[in-house]
Amino acid sequence: MEINYYLKHNAQGTDESWHNCQFTSEADLSAFSAQPLVSINGQAYLRQHHVTYLTGKDTCRAHHFAKHLAIQLLNTPSDSSISCKVLWIDTLHSPHACASIYRELMDHAADKNQLHFVCLDVLGDQRNNIYWLNRQIEALVYQFKPQLVVIDDIDHFFPHCGISFATDFCHFIRDVTNHSHTAFLCIGYNHMGKNASTTGNIGKYLFPQADDVFALSTQRGLTTVRHVCGYDLHRDPDDTEFRFTIGSDNLPHKADSPANTTATPIDDATLQEIVSDIVTPGQDINPPDLIRQIYARHRQLRQQIRDTALLNQLCRLGLINPAATPVACDAPQQSQ
Repeated sequence: MEINYYLKHNAQGTDESWHNCQFTSEADLSAFSAQPLVSINGQAYLRQHHVTYLTGKDTCRAHHFAKHLAIQLLNTPSDSSISCKVLWIDTLHSPHACASIYRELMDHAADKNQLHFVCLDVLGDQRNNIYWLNRQIEALVYQFKPQLVVIDDIDHFFPHCGISFATDFCHFIRDVTNHSHTAFLCIGYNHMGKNASTTGNIGKYLFPQADDVFALSTQRGLTTVRHVCGYDLHRDPDDTEFRFTIGSDNLPHKADSPANTTATPIDDATLQEIVSDIVTPGQDINPPDLIRQIYARHRQLRQQIRDTALLNQLCRLGLINPAATPVACDAPQQSQ
């Protein structure tokens, strides 16, 4: 069975093509498979012949997670049959920032020749010649046949291109994934949630065509990556989430999953102190009564803390005489 191209001449006629696109028990589908390239917690994040899309708010750590995935490929032993493992196309950062990104990736590459990095900002005004630039990128992909093509990010790739150009580029990606083992990893922001998407036509066309979509959210330095869309949903997203923080090397480091417990208004240390005060060892405990006593004791402790804080404030402002108060103040007595 032969797959037709979108942008190249097809040797098959219409009748033969129509016959081949119908999968039956007689069709030979042995050549059609997608092997995982990078898996985390049992979830395939990158697969051959697939497009993976990372999205989230502008402040999420999608760029850093893309580096993490690329490094998983770069630090594996080299294969003589592969001329390039990762082709990274940076559409946003300056040459100075790109040099740092390149070094971060290179530091983890088993073979320095397996990484090819493109910084579009170096082009200057030639960056706006989108038809010429698109042909150069296509030629680069066909030349190196990389395992992974990273586009960081789609929002700034060709943001003002028309629908026809965006359609052709998406067809180019489809031709590459259909006829080679190359996988694509694309970053685009605000495709989900309340914030409006900032991507251009390419992102709008490519996002719904992606084989796997992962959403990233970052809170207090902890980033959670969750599989939200794809044809293969046999894995529970709760079990395959990946959490990371950014280390001193500016790369993701796996973080432990938070404990799956419901928060209570009483911290562990305070609760232990309260229970030791109200429960005698060996005493029979009635759970409802115990809970009422715990909350009553907790309210009493909180009230004592507030009262002490108020007295200390009165003493500090010189509004009362600390020696005349039944509860000593922490603040020193001010001169009258």
